[in-house]
Amino acid sequence: MTSTALLSPVASNRLKMLGLVSTTILAGLAMTGCSALGIESKYDKTSTHEFATGTEGKEKDVVPAWVPDQATELKEIQRTTGNERILRMKYAGALPDSCIALDSAGKPTAEELASGLKTEQGVKPDDIADVVAKQYQTPLLSAEWWPTGKENQSTHLCGKWWVSQESGVLYAFSPEQQRIAEPVLAEQAAKQRAEVK
Repeated sequence: MTSTALLSPVASNRLKMLGLVSTTILAGLAMTGCSALGIESKYDKTSTHEFATGTEGKEKDVVPAWVPDQATELKEIQRTTGNERILRMKYAGALPDSCIALDSAGKPTAEELASGLKTEQGVKPDDIADVVAKQYQTPLLSAEWWPTGKENQSTHLCGKWWVSQESGVLYAFSPEQQRIAEPVLAEQAAKQRAEVK
């Protein structure tokens, strides 16, 4: 003999409420991403900027002083919890005299990095070797407009910035400190693991 249990109206309403609450919680998790999973980023926080000209970016105290006023269509991402920045702009002219040409295109040597940092405001001469030694020299930031490996095609240093030009476009990268890069990498790995689950 088969028996079918019928739910009372009160029990039925409770099940509906439980289903609604469960759906709401799941939707909230999906909308908030990793922060709802307990993976709130502490180090990997960024801001993005876009400017019509180099002049506009400098007037707003965002882009570095070496950026040519005539540069256009500037795009930048910067880590707000560290030093790393990637910057792209349209500009085919010469770089300012304050920028130092590298001996050969590619990744700057420690000596070249030290020479570039000598022109950077806020870096004390006695600290330059330590700053160079503690740089994480691979970008952790990415954007659709930043070609992978572009920092390894640098031709100039403009202070701390690794700079290259290609087909009327200027690219610049400012490295992160290892003490920030390591927790950023850990946060990024945790986020990837959470997304896979």
